[in-house]
Amino acid sequence: MKIYAVIVTFNAMHHNWADRCLKSLRQSSMPVTPIVVDNASTDGTRTHIPEHYPEAIWMPQDHNLGFGRANNIGINYAIQNGAEFVLLLNQDATIAPNALSLMTASSDGESLISPLHLNGDGTKLDFMFRESLRRSENEMLDDLLVRQQPSQYYESSEICAACWLMPIGLINKIGGFNPLFFHYSEDNNYYHRLVYHQVKTLLVPQARMLHDRLVHGNMEAFNHKHLYRDLLLEATNINHSFCKCCIRFMKVLYHCYFYELPRKRYIIGRWFLEMCRLTAHAHAIYQSRKAERLIGKNWL
Repeated sequence: MKIYAVIVTFNAMHHNWADRCLKSLRQSSMPVTPIVVDNASTDGTRTHIPEHYPEAIWMPQDHNLGFGRANNIGINYAIQNGAEFVLLLNQDATIAPNALSLMTASSDGESLISPLHLNGDGTKLDFMFRESLRRSENEMLDDLLVRQQPSQYYESSEICAACWLMPIGLINKIGGFNPLFFHYSEDNNYYHRLVYHQVKTLLVPQARMLHDRLVHGNMEAFNHKHLYRDLLLEATNINHSFCKCCIRFMKVLYHCYFYELPRKRYIIGRWFLEMCRLTAHAHAIYQSRKAERLIGKNWL
């Protein structure tokens, strides 16, 4: 079985992320070939990985392409070289040795597959991953507390792209990440497309990965253009009509005003400015919505 792991790096020497991630792939019970797409790191990543991990396909970029576009480059390489599965793995993540064998055994050839996401030291669930359990939580509780035996997999709601196993059938149907998203929310957009095309997300609870972050990893990057990113995510959601998108825009404003931004007197002005910016990109958004309704290798 031919499996490629696509890892997008940006200053991955932090906390030994690069070593921990790539060593976990070396220890996998199933052979996997790493594809490392580097987004112009400046901390020594660009010399360390080629020197210490000669088995990795090294694809350095001249500038930072963002998470989605860089992953698309790696996915493209994997497809062109006969991949049956593509594992997307964050630079700050590691997988258990048996994770790939458990996930591939649960594959139906089309569904997106994820392991259980734990925190960096494996002592509890990843903070944001708890939100992903809402669809499968009751069934899992019955299995664990009553039957005392988890199922092989559960159908789940949206799961962070820190560790996705993508069968080639899924990629041929849905494609890659939408390049309108630079960093963060590209996996949310991808999940919207999965829902539209009725593709399942499967959680394999006995497969484990560790995600070394607190909440959103790079908080500076997460907060950068946060409001615009939320509005763009609603605008590109192909499950919503134009009227539904307008309602969702107002919901974003309401949420930011009451829950997130401390400088409330400026939020309406900021929201209006970001809406103007969104309107300036209306044609690109329209084209992306049109493309993502079609079956095929979008954005690849």
